[in-house]
Amino acid sequence: MTLLLGAGTISIEVTVSRALARSVSVKANRLKGLTYIFVGRRPEEAPALAPQVFSLCGFAQSVAARLAVLNAADLAMNDEERAGASAGMLAERIFETLRALILHWPTPLPAPLAAAAGKHLREALAASKAIIAEVKAQRIDRSHLAVATERLSAAVTALGIPGQGDAPLSGTAWAAMLRDVENDHTFTGRSPDALTIKDDAEVVVRLCNEPGYADLPHLFGRVAETGAYARFAPAGFVPASHLAQRLRARTADVYISLSQLMALARTGEFDWTRLASSGPTPRQGGYGAVECARGRLYHQAEIGDDGRLSAYRILAPTEWNFHPAGPFVETLVSSSIGSNEAAVRSVSRLAVLFDPCVAFEIDVREVGDA
Repeated sequence: MTLLLGAGTISIEVTVSRALARSVSVKANRLKGLTYIFVGRRPEEAPALAPQVFSLCGFAQSVAARLAVLNAADLAMNDEERAGASAGMLAERIFETLRALILHWPTPLPAPLAAAAGKHLREALAASKAIIAEVKAQRIDRSHLAVATERLSAAVTALGIPGQGDAPLSGTAWAAMLRDVENDHTFTGRSPDALTIKDDAEVVVRLCNEPGYADLPHLFGRVAETGAYARFAPAGFVPASHLAQRLRARTADVYISLSQLMALARTGEFDWTRLASSGPTPRQGGYGAVECARGRLYHQAEIGDDGRLSAYRILAPTEWNFHPAGPFVETLVSSSIGSNEAAVRSVSRLAVLFDPCVAFEIDVREVGDA
C-alpha cells in the first residue's frame, strides 16, 4: 500500500503433491520502520505526509491519519469535513478496485478490449482525482461533485459493472474476467470472518501494546479477513465458483460505493459509520480506521509533552488477508490447483482477488509426496 513498500513483495511459496496444495508459506519482503517518519513531527503534518509515503489509497491514508491525530488531541471532525472525507474515500475506493483488477488480472484481455479498458480506467482516474481535488480545496460544490460522479459512473459502466444485479455487461472487461473464473471450482467457498468496527477496541489495544502486531495482526482466536469479500460475501454456502463470488463482491463494492457517492452529491447525506471510525487510545493517543478498497486501514498516533508525535503506528489490510495463517492461506491450502503453469495461474487468480497492496511472487514446488 506504500510507495516505499511497493519496492518490496509478498512471496507466496506453495508445495504441491498430486495436484493438491499441501503447504503454503507467505512471507513479506519489505522495508520496516517506515512509521518512524512520522515521529517527531507536528500532529497536523501527518495527514499531508501519509499520501506522500503511501502511493496507493493515499486519500484514505490521509483521512485515517487526520482522525488519529484529532483524537489524540481530543478533537473531532465536523460534519462538513466528514462529508468531504466520505466523498474522497468513496471515489478512491471505486477507482482502486477497478485499477487493481484491470491492470493485474492474470489472463490477458484481447487487445481491443484491453485498449478500451485502459481508456475507461483513465476516465475513472480523472473523475476520482477531480472529486478528491474538490475535497482538498475545501470548497465542495455539490453540482461539481455530481458532474464528476456522473463521469466516474460512465467509466464504471463502460468497464462492465452493472447498474443493478451482478451480471456484467456483455463485451466488457468485467464480463471477460467473470467468464474467466465462473466455471473455475478450484477453491472451496468459505464464509469470511470479517474484521469490523466491533473489533476496533481489541485491534487498537494490541496495536499499541504488542511489538510486531502491525506485521502479524490477530484477534483472540481469530485471524480476520477484510475487504470487499468480507463486506459483501454471500450469506451461507453458495454452490458456485469461489473466484466468481470474490469478483462479484468487488462488483457489489463498486456499485454500492457509487450509489453512496451519488446520494451524497444529490442530497449531501452520507453514512459515516460505514466508512470510518475513531477514538482515543492510551497514553495521549488516538486512532482512525477507514474502509478503503482493500479493507480496514488503521492509523494510531500519540502526542508527547512537547506537542509533537511521540509514536505512530499503521496497520494495513494486507497484513490480515495475507497473514501466514490467514484467509488467503486457508483458502489455498488443500485445494486442487494442478501443476506447473496451471498451478501458478490458479494461485495468481486467487491472489489478485485478495488484492495485496504490494507486488507478489509465486513459487510452486512439486514433490512426489509432501
